[in-house]
Amino acid sequence: MTASANPTGTLILRRGEDRRVRGGHPWIFSNEVERWDGAVEDGGLVEITDSRGAFLGIAYVNRHSLICARVLTRGRDTIDRAFFVKRLERARRLRETCYPGETCVRLVYGESDQLPGLVVDRYGDWLAVQVLTRGMDARTDVLREALEEVFAPKGAVYIGDSALRELEGLPQRRETWWGTVPERVEATVGGFSLRVDLVGGQKTGLFLDQRENRRRAESRAKGRRALDCFCYQGEWALHMARGGATEVVAIDSSEPALQLAQGNASRAGYDGLVSFRRGTAFDELRKFERDGERFGIAVVDPPALIKSRKHVAAGVRAYRELNRAAMGLLEEDGVLVTCSCSHHLDDAMFRQVLLEAARLARRPMRVLDWAGEAPDHPQLLAVPETHYLKCAVLQAL
Repeated sequence: MTASANPTGTLILRRGEDRRVRGGHPWIFSNEVERWDGAVEDGGLVEITDSRGAFLGIAYVNRHSLICARVLTRGRDTIDRAFFVKRLERARRLRETCYPGETCVRLVYGESDQLPGLVVDRYGDWLAVQVLTRGMDARTDVLREALEEVFAPKGAVYIGDSALRELEGLPQRRETWWGTVPERVEATVGGFSLRVDLVGGQKTGLFLDQRENRRRAESRAKGRRALDCFCYQGEWALHMARGGATEVVAIDSSEPALQLAQGNASRAGYDGLVSFRRGTAFDELRKFERDGERFGIAVVDPPALIKSRKHVAAGVRAYRELNRAAMGLLEEDGVLVTCSCSHHLDDAMFRQVLLEAARLARRPMRVLDWAGEAPDHPQLLAVPETHYLKCAVLQAL
């Protein structure tokens, strides 16, 4: 059944719980709600008012989730195809400014584009569309029409395999949504020709948020032996090879990822320069330590090691040990490019983890750069959750 384009009920906030919404944050938590009025349906739309009845906007609803409503508009817009077309066109204009002429970009970044619960990546003629919430899932018919109108792709993959969907009460789903999507999509990112598995790969296919940070590693690789931990499809390794590394050793635990990485390296002409090893980064780093191996530059870009607040302590220990080991492998003046995509580990905490790792490694480390997401992943000022990626470039003294 097609979701209504207009509110059918009202969400009334408790007294004093309107400040965050008025400040621009789009999330409303269940404990902030005084009551619901009218015909409220999960996935449907409601008007939001403060405790005195002042209108604050329109949101979609999921009363079974801790985040029970997400604001789509601060006005009285009709949430129809034209609404999505307007938002998508605005998102496209920003990306054309960030990366003119690039065919692989993040087109939509959820809350930052006022489309909460939606992420869209473009890989040439194909889209990877991540739908995370019940409210956005209920609008996939008009969303598809809008995506086709604005971006005219040959096909799209529906990506619904995030753990967030379970919290929203949605089934796991990953499949071709419409059109024809090749088993391997050809994409050009950072000047490299890559083959991307949109249906069976991780996240939305590639990790486009590291585009600028890979260039940071490339610019510091000349004449150095390089290490790429958690290499996935080998993009860090390719950048360091192009930057003039004398040798690149790349590690990942996934055989399918390594096969794609090897193919990407071969197409770039780096067969003899880049070698790939299957194994966990923790184990391989310990082996390098025992064998007394040294590197002039190392990249540590793990998946999120902290999935929720209750896992912060364990995650901090893992990040600390990972970075301690990597620091210990560096030559004098060697460079460590280390990252965290764990939202629950903020910049200050990550800096503290790196300080503790350096003390344990007995390596004074100098900060050369501190960065975050690529500009096609813009941060919304009122939503700190839109900033999650930390990238520190450090030098061993």
